[in-house]
Amino acid sequence: MLLPVPAYEPASLSWYLKLAFVWCSWLSWPLLGRQVWRLIRHWARWSVARRALALALLPVVLVFIDARFIERYRITVQETAIPIGVPARVALISDLHLGLYKSPAYLDRVVDRLNELKPDAVLIAGDLTYDPDRDLATLLAPLKRLTMPAYSVPGNHDEERPGPRLDHVLHHTLESLGVTPVEYTHADLGSFTLVGMGDRWAGKDGMAPVQAAPRGKPIVVLMHNPDSAMQLKPGMASLVLAGHTHGGQTRLPGFYKKVINSEHGFDRGLHAWAPVPVYVTSGMGESRVPLRWLVPPVIDILDLH
Repeated sequence: MLLPVPAYEPASLSWYLKLAFVWCSWLSWPLLGRQVWRLIRHWARWSVARRALALALLPVVLVFIDARFIERYRITVQETAIPIGVPARVALISDLHLGLYKSPAYLDRVVDRLNELKPDAVLIAGDLTYDPDRDLATLLAPLKRLTMPAYSVPGNHDEERPGPRLDHVLHHTLESLGVTPVEYTHADLGSFTLVGMGDRWAGKDGMAPVQAAPRGKPIVVLMHNPDSAMQLKPGMASLVLAGHTHGGQTRLPGFYKKVINSEHGFDRGLHAWAPVPVYVTSGMGESRVPLRWLVPPVIDILDLH
């Protein structure tokens, strides 16, 4: 489709601005070519100041091209040992943000990689959507090819904060694709109990699911926003798994922490200072603008032995 349109809400000014950014960003390629051509042709007769300015512009364009067209399409794998005494190896992914910025073709590649890695289970920590440009059944269809059990909770972009409210249609779509939604409930994964919490921005991250979970096995809590973990008390769970922060998405030194949406300073990786250890994945997709730099999309493989 030449002009993609939102699948679940009317097109807004915000939608068209994002679409304009997606299209106009392609101009960075001819801009790079023009800049290189000018450097080669005019270098000898340029002043020192003009040479310096031209050289300074070149890496700016290169960084933009990398962030827009290269890094955000990578799939990296990070393996981390978190010894909580659970004989399990799980994959944690989050913030796929499928829609205007990421297509089912990207999810196809993610599923292929997960099937190669062969974790015991895949845990999805929310924000599967971002301005969907087609129905969720089409966007999420590749999940049906997963060869291991998968469990999910919604994120703020799945709960109309911001974006269309998709939690109900998302729940039913995931079930039809073989993914088990665990928001407000728990699932027995053999060696541990997985508990799902609702999204914090939607006001659905109350403690009831954790309090109602059966005891006797280690409890792992899956949530979207790691700030929700600050409600827990020591001993209520063995581990919390979350997303939401994107690791800053564009990890500019001295700047990225200012754009991370966390009240309590969660970033990425393991945060042992929280009431319960919290592991935050930097996710796989983008919000606001389709850029990632120095924080590529990641599948976190967690060894819980």
